[in-house]
Amino acid sequence: MATSTSTTVFIQIEESEKIEAIEIPPGCTIEEITSVFYAAAEIFEDSGAILKLLDASGSIVPIGHGLEGNSKEEPYKLKIVGDHLANYGLMQSALSEVCDTAAAVSPKDVYDLKESVRMLKQKLDDLEKNPTKAVAAATAATKPNNNTAVATLTAQLSAQMKKVPIAPRLDSHYTHKPKYILTEETKGYIRTPSFDNWSWDDFELFGIFEFMFEDMGLLSEFKIDVETLRKFLMAVRNCYNNNPFHNFKHCFCVSQMMFGIINTTEVHKKLKPIDKLILILSTIGHDLDHPGFNNTYQINAATDLAIIYNDISPLENHHAAVLFTLLSNDETNILANVSDAVYRDARKNIIRCILATDMAKHGEIMAAFKKSAENFNFDDAEHKSLLLQIIVKCSDISNEVRPTHVAEPWVEALLNEFFTQSDTEKAQGLPTAPFMDRDKVTKAGAQVGFIGYVMIPLYELAAKVLPNMEDAIIKPIRESLVYYKEMLEKTPK
Repeated sequence: MATSTSTTVFIQIEESEKIEAIEIPPGCTIEEITSVFYAAAEIFEDSGAILKLLDASGSIVPIGHGLEGNSKEEPYKLKIVGDHLANYGLMQSALSEVCDTAAAVSPKDVYDLKESVRMLKQKLDDLEKNPTKAVAAATAATKPNNNTAVATLTAQLSAQMKKVPIAPRLDSHYTHKPKYILTEETKGYIRTPSFDNWSWDDFELFGIFEFMFEDMGLLSEFKIDVETLRKFLMAVRNCYNNNPFHNFKHCFCVSQMMFGIINTTEVHKKLKPIDKLILILSTIGHDLDHPGFNNTYQINAATDLAIIYNDISPLENHHAAVLFTLLSNDETNILANVSDAVYRDARKNIIRCILATDMAKHGEIMAAFKKSAENFNFDDAEHKSLLLQIIVKCSDISNEVRPTHVAEPWVEALLNEFFTQSDTEKAQGLPTAPFMDRDKVTKAGAQVGFIGYVMIPLYELAAKVLPNMEDAIIKPIRESLVYYKEMLEKTPK
């Protein structure tokens, strides 16, 4: 959680005696904090490395808001995990290849390369001098051609889908190693809606995903090969982009909240195995390959996705398409051993659940579920389908169910993503939404409206069918509303 004064933390980089002092000023985003830690470790954020921060007792502490100050005598230990050294090796290999082939390069090739570098430098200089104008020029140059034939766009999408990464470079790190050993206490914690995602790195999240599949009985019921599951999870991670909000950690949080909801309400006892399979795959795939710009932008900018899907939930349709592309690949097809009938039923309802996360459909789905909730029947296929959609929708917008120190960084991440879209829309001359405009919205104002008018009504409606919602799930949301109302009252007018 952000503080009113700067916090100074001391860190010792892994296998080094050097101690760095990092000052965390108030109001900075979690991305800015993370960037400073990467800089202190002297590695690039996109190097593939994962940073783990340990306190004096060796426990993992999240990098972000709420990080407590310490002393130089008892610094945090910053551990670097991942294959950044492998990337460095690849770079050295590439440099060696360039040196080996330099003798065969013609003077014209050298001139062309120098000219390309010169033009790139000019673009960067323009961006530094006038970023808005530079963004507008760049986006105008790359704006899709509205006259492009649908057949061409479809071919482009097919080609794109065939390039879905299977994450071979991570294979040796995870797929063949023993699974993570979780204590019973940790397993119980994972089943709660108050889980703190910031304390776990991506590889540990893989282990938690594996536990959820096992705990719901899906591995045995659908004969899911564990190594295939691990490759599937790594491919999923690679298909989530490095957006401030719509990223792999968000995917995990939505999946884990679904798991927390069905355990807290004990509805998992009434759900069939296929229902649980639908829920976990829907939450895992609900934002795959999200570009960080919403449906409104896709439609107004006439992007390929908007044209292919006729402006109808272009992102959600794309997320589902990416998921089933992964499931059509032999290396990552965790449904390889299910019958055709089960596959068709699962696919139909997974697509329904993912499409339900389009907020444009929110009122329609709420109205349908409200009607079914009056006399809900778990044996009614349509009632069940609507319940699964409602659980996925609750999970998708569930951050305020978690403790404030876990939830608030997600708010800042989402606003960061919104502001980036709004800035781009202004640069491109497209319509903008007030709730995304950095000059018009405040964190407190945005949260008061969203929690009061969207979250609480949705969760109260879900509680008409799901028991035990009030104390563990709805009460924290109400407390979060009070927190942001108080913040709003203190916000300068």
